[in-house]
Amino acid sequence: MAIRYDSGSEISLTAVKSLWDKIPWAQGRDLDTVAVALLNSQRVVHAWDGDRLVGTARIVTDGAYYATLWDVIVDPSYQEQGIGTNLVDQAIKPYLNRGFSFIALFAAEGKEEFYKHRGFSIHPRGMKIHEPL
Repeated sequence: MAIRYDSGSEISLTAVKSLWDKIPWAQGRDLDTVAVALLNSQRVVHAWDGDRLVGTARIVTDGAYYATLWDVIVDPSYQEQGIGTNLVDQAIKPYLNRGFSFIALFAAEGKEEFYKHRGFSIHPRGMKIHEPL
């Protein structure tokens, strides 16, 4: 398997939604909302096996102080093969060593160690307002 990675390319929203629907916490997102999320992301990285989309990751940033990593999603049948690691690395690389205060993320339950191995640490003061979709 030769996985190809790219960013900034045109992509089928249906392919993204179909991939995201394979992950419980990302299931059921409206196609129009997926389009808005991708459009408002400064960097989106895709992983491909041939013409099959098998992974995504995206960055939202203010360009000066903060960047946030979102939607690191790998098709369950492709997990544990290093694809998530490559997606994270390629998504955050342009934002490293640029003077940002930090790059943040919300880890899915049980994935904290994965991100710790990528250099992330738990921030004890993180908070959120949860709004139902």
